[in-house]
Amino acid sequence: MKQKVFYALIFLLITSCMEKFSIPNGVVNENLDGLSAGDTTFIQINPSWGESSGFTSPNEISIAQDGRIYIADSSSASICVLDQDGGKPIGFETLLVLNDSNGDLINPTDVDIDKKMNVYFIDGSERIFVWNQYWNEIGIKKVSTSGVFTHIETQVDTLVFYGSDLWFAILNSEDEWSTKEINGEENQMIIDSLTNPHIFYDGSSETNQFLDAYYSSELSTFSGLTTTYDSGNHIYVADNYGGTENQHRIIEIAFQRSLLIELNNDEFVWAFKGQFGSTLKGYGTGSGTVNSPISLDMDYQGNIYYTQEGDFFPLHMIKPNLSGDFATFTSGFQPNSDDIMNATVYNQFSDVFVDNSRSVYAVDKKENVIHVFNSNGQFFKSIDPLNNNIPLLNSPSAVAVDERGVVYVCNSGDNTIHRFKLSNSLDEDLTSED
Repeated sequence: MKQKVFYALIFLLITSCMEKFSIPNGVVNENLDGLSAGDTTFIQINPSWGESSGFTSPNEISIAQDGRIYIADSSSASICVLDQDGGKPIGFETLLVLNDSNGDLINPTDVDIDKKMNVYFIDGSERIFVWNQYWNEIGIKKVSTSGVFTHIETQVDTLVFYGSDLWFAILNSEDEWSTKEINGEENQMIIDSLTNPHIFYDGSSETNQFLDAYYSSELSTFSGLTTTYDSGNHIYVADNYGGTENQHRIIEIAFQRSLLIELNNDEFVWAFKGQFGSTLKGYGTGSGTVNSPISLDMDYQGNIYYTQEGDFFPLHMIKPNLSGDFATFTSGFQPNSDDIMNATVYNQFSDVFVDNSRSVYAVDKKENVIHVFNSNGQFFKSIDPLNNNIPLLNSPSAVAVDERGVVYVCNSGDNTIHRFKLSNSLDEDLTSED
């Protein structure tokens, strides 16, 4: 029997509901050549995480607000999830051996998590997928299947059913419509579609092709993904479509309300679908332009960082200018003054991560090193350890840093996650090897 629910349109903030993990008892490896705990250097934390952790070929990594580590493993078509101590938590089995609605394998190439605990991932196509950790932990009781909405100008009520074009238009037109009532139902088919990984954005849809009029969104090949630092209702992707360099760009994907969900704890949250928002930056060869982008990240000030394979500059930062009627983005680093844009020294960055202090970690896959820069783009330190005079890193593909300053590196050479921390910030929970 349908239940009528009267509500105010609010968003659920779930940060306080998530479990926090204690710092793991890692072991510091002091036997790496050229590294010592007396210096301000990056020290390896043992053990490294490899095949026993379930990886086949880890290629990207992201860290959620609850401390869990999400690793995109393209070869196994999986998102592997670990606790900070390397343990495998339960409840994430649906992220293993991913399939789309046609039953085809999804081979994830990047992953990121927002403050609503939405786990987004891409597979190199024009699609973005999503899975929500919080909904799966709490469980979904009911979903909205119809509602009565009042037109603000005419004051006429209209009954609208979920899934129709009018349904989506009304939910996202607060200036024209007000919500009178929403009808919830225990529709297991819809509930299952929400609790399993599903498509969030599809560039080939008619709506997105119409909104993205100056590009061929159905041909997009997303190469990088980042969520916002806050709980903003949009994400960003890098488009590296090989058919024409003019489609190399950074895109904003806006959230559109899809339906209201009642969770088993009686809370109400919105489910969203993605819709093309805008192209922030397009193709070019100068600072702040885009040329074969391959990775993406954002800091707490809303600045966007991306690495690229094109000519001249391997890493860019663009910062928002909100002084006009709409946001514009200008280059935040300059080639003649900031170390990070010195293409004669740094010429092949494959991934970028920005930590809570806006320090920038850039992966140089060719040189087998992670370079660290301060927020002004000036060089700070490198992570390029040797183990018995043999480079520990071999074709690193990705880097991420947690709130404790522990650095995680996806190492393609041995399909392992290596961990490091600055020697002057080691604490009692990260003890030295006997």
